[in-house]
Amino acid sequence: MGGGASAARNAAAAAATDPEAAKPGPAAGAWQQPQQPQKQPQQQQPQQQQWRQPEPQPQRPPSSSGSRLARDPALLRRVAAARGAAEALDLLQQQLQAEPVGAADAELVLSLALEKGNTDLALAIYAEMCAARRGAGGAGAGVLRARPAAAAAAAPQWPPATLATTAALVLGLCRQLRVAEALAVMQGMRSQGLPRAEEVSFGFVVPSPLPPGRPLAVVQPQEGSRVVADAESRYEFELFSGTVTSCSSEAQQPAGNWAIAAARAVGLWRAPPVAAVHTWVVRAPDGASRTYRAATATADVPAQVGERITVVAAPERGRSKQRRVLLTTAAPGMRPGEPMSVVNHRTGTALRLGRPPAPGAQGGLPSWVLPAAVLLAGSDAASALIDPALPVLIAGAAAAAAGSAVAGNALLLPRLKQLPSGAVKLEGMRQALLAQHAGLSKKVGAALQEASEDARALARLWQLQVKMESVGGGAPAAAAGAGAGPSAPAAAAGGTYAARIGRVEAARRGVEERLASRLELIEGYARVMDMIEIEVEMEMDVAAAEIAGIGEQIERLTELEALQEEWQAQAEAQDEVERLLRSPSSF
Repeated sequence: MGGGASAARNAAAAAATDPEAAKPGPAAGAWQQPQQPQKQPQQQQPQQQQWRQPEPQPQRPPSSSGSRLARDPALLRRVAAARGAAEALDLLQQQLQAEPVGAADAELVLSLALEKGNTDLALAIYAEMCAARRGAGGAGAGVLRARPAAAAAAAPQWPPATLATTAALVLGLCRQLRVAEALAVMQGMRSQGLPRAEEVSFGFVVPSPLPPGRPLAVVQPQEGSRVVADAESRYEFELFSGTVTSCSSEAQQPAGNWAIAAARAVGLWRAPPVAAVHTWVVRAPDGASRTYRAATATADVPAQVGERITVVAAPERGRSKQRRVLLTTAAPGMRPGEPMSVVNHRTGTALRLGRPPAPGAQGGLPSWVLPAAVLLAGSDAASALIDPALPVLIAGAAAAAAGSAVAGNALLLPRLKQLPSGAVKLEGMRQALLAQHAGLSKKVGAALQEASEDARALARLWQLQVKMESVGGGAPAAAAGAGAGPSAPAAAAGGTYAARIGRVEAARRGVEERLASRLELIEGYARVMDMIEIEVEMEMDVAAAEIAGIGEQIERLTELEALQEEWQAQAEAQDEVERLLRSPSSF
């Protein structure tokens, strides 16, 4: 009987630990108990497979296997409750005994601080980790600069930030519904570890005034005036950058001339209509000032007083790099010093400028058309008295002279004014890099816009899940376990939301994966843009091999762009949740 009682106790214990043993079966269930250890390895194998799945997902919480702090939960609670990054670092140093803080430790502390709701600590730690990327040891760069090198190297600091750290912070902030902070972190990915000073920025890329508007040069904050050659057209342009000190605009009434309208309709008159005339006084950083007067095809004001602009104009005589006596290197049809385009640094817009009408002119046909017509008609009438064939000869000679002049100005003169191909070789390589930089900058802006939408959608899904759980999403299951059920309406509502919480969680995981992938794409774009900026800022010849290396990096990024098709497929889950949000009757 003792053996029977022992077998019964073993069966009860097995039923308590394993629900499968409690199912109804044959009466000899106690005899089947020795066969249970043979099933345990089969039950542990899928658990190991489930453990490997979250590892490649950077948006999941970091694994504590690589952190030395995982075995000390009390220390983690104290660090997560710290009031600042310095206090948290001191607590870690006391436990680590002067050993450097690892990336796994920092990521674990940052994630735990987000889980506890201490977002200010997480943001402070992340700021210190970003500052550690430039080797300054955090926000106190000015203090460490005065220390000896050995003391600065021995000072404790947070490890440099990584892509996994950024992804964990952004996802944690979205979970805490701190969307503004998450967007700020994503915007700062372009300049992680760099001083946020306008004086040392890369500069503003100015496009060429000639179509198709390829990048011409980079204007840095301390630059005023310089002459740059365009490798595509092989003409020279003068860039004058500064702050607008005064600005005046005058709207122009459209000229109702049917002849010009017809010529513009058929393409014979290419000059755009003048809608407004603007006058600026621009002051460069070195104190030099210039006045520009130009016309625009719209009534929009290109710049206001106090804004920084760059005016692209034809070079003045004597300021060109190529010392020529007869022909200048300016674009055809442009007078020396005539503005061609203006770029606003604050808004980032480039506006094409036209030649303004003369003061007091009312528009219409040029002033030389009527005298020329009168002279030609008078010469025809006078020559007809001498010989009836002379008017035809005079008209033919005038047409031939005009045709040759037009052909010379349109075909021969532009080629004679162009620079030699060898003189613009270096500028061409730099402008090719700037074209890639401009293309990547547009892609970064588009990726940031899409990531911002994903961050807002992720925060809404977290909020929706919290609402569902607060109104009784898990009420039926809890009540069944406790043995006391709620009322019938509450149980029905709880069961409905409990079934939909799983759908919301699936959609949320899809958005998290897509957001983490877009952050990886932005980080790759930023790395290649930094490589291009390094080559452009170096005042030396850019080797073709280095340009080829940058091209390889861009090709790798195109492979990441191919993953967007998969992200679009995952967005279907988000669309389903959006339909649930738009139909309140379904809840």
